[in-house]
Amino acid sequence: MATITTAPYPGVLQKIGSTGPNVRIIQEYLNVVGRTHTNIPSLAEDGVFGPLTQASVIAFQRQFGLVPDGIVGPLTWAELMRQYVIALTPPYPGVLQRVGSTGQNVRIIQQYLNTIGRTHTNIPPLAEDGVFGPLTQASVIAFQRQFGLVPDGIVGPLTWAEIMRQYVAVITSPTQPPLPSLPPPQPTRTIVIDAGHGGSDSGAVFGGRREKDDTLRLALAVQRLLQAQGQRVIMTRSTDVFVPLAERSTISNRNNANIFVSIHRNSSTNTTANGVENYIFTTAPTVDMMYAHNVLNQVVNAGVQNNRGVIRGNFAVLRNTNAPAMLLEMGFISNARDNQLFDQNFNAYAAAIAQGIMASLNGPSMPPPSYFFYTAVGGDNMQSIAQRFGTTQSAIMSLNHLTRNIVITGQVLKVPSR
Repeated sequence: MATITTAPYPGVLQKIGSTGPNVRIIQEYLNVVGRTHTNIPSLAEDGVFGPLTQASVIAFQRQFGLVPDGIVGPLTWAELMRQYVIALTPPYPGVLQRVGSTGQNVRIIQQYLNTIGRTHTNIPPLAEDGVFGPLTQASVIAFQRQFGLVPDGIVGPLTWAEIMRQYVAVITSPTQPPLPSLPPPQPTRTIVIDAGHGGSDSGAVFGGRREKDDTLRLALAVQRLLQAQGQRVIMTRSTDVFVPLAERSTISNRNNANIFVSIHRNSSTNTTANGVENYIFTTAPTVDMMYAHNVLNQVVNAGVQNNRGVIRGNFAVLRNTNAPAMLLEMGFISNARDNQLFDQNFNAYAAAIAQGIMASLNGPSMPPPSYFFYTAVGGDNMQSIAQRFGTTQSAIMSLNHLTRNIVITGQVLKVPSR
């Protein structure tokens, strides 16, 4: 299999009237992505940015949550490179790859591990000979430990998917730092993971999809990752059973939890509503704000349609829990794109939540002097907050990983210090 390569952004907007090799790259990559996203029309790869190329770019931008302006700037270029690599990465072969395996699938594993090893130097380099021997096994184990998987040296569906994800990250962002990995094992803490709803309480339902199923599946995946880090993880439910709200907090309080994370899916009668958000209690202290931002930022880095921020709310599981607590809304079950992202990024989301939890428990509980927290009140908007504190809208949005400059009453924002 040939090595997949991508092109750096040319530094100039590509739009109607542009010509040359950069336009040809755009056309070629759109055609590849269009194999699996048939709403993106195919193009002649002639190097001329005309109306048909513009229409295909707009379709691509709509598909992946970008501003549909038909212009290929840095953001659209980067997403096009990422989706191109994703389109070319091979699917799981359906058979465990382990010591004794040979052939093209083993060669792919070796090639991709070598690429990932550029930024994760604890993953030893390999000969790309298609033979799964002890050295390949050692490299697989190092990879699995780096990314919070069971270090068994066997490439099954989860390890294969994570190799593909990390390969895409390296190939499409060669000058950027690698995706964060789970920290090394730490002293055991008690973490309560609360899968929202359950049993007779389905939560939000949309098109046959039930919130209680999504939350349980994700909660169990997070549990496995945290336990791989040697943490004590207590689940409020591990099966499809009903657990009263009061009991969820009682479980956390009874076990003197260090952190409580409740996982939910949002819903709206407006099917265009989308994005992730993280709630903390209305009077939660600074430590809760830090933890909530840590987890939400990791989820946003894993890929979301919209970051709606950290928001104060008076939910029972937040109000009655003694530990630092958050209620994480993992996208809208009523929005098709959020559901697609939930399924497509499932492993990445589980890893992101685990990473955010571990970063919170291992890191400082006070904000650094570079920023402070501000809770938005009625009448606030991004511009008025920026003016009040002598900063800019873009600085606040960047610090909070926000995708839109909309402010919600009760939203907890990091604001740059002067």
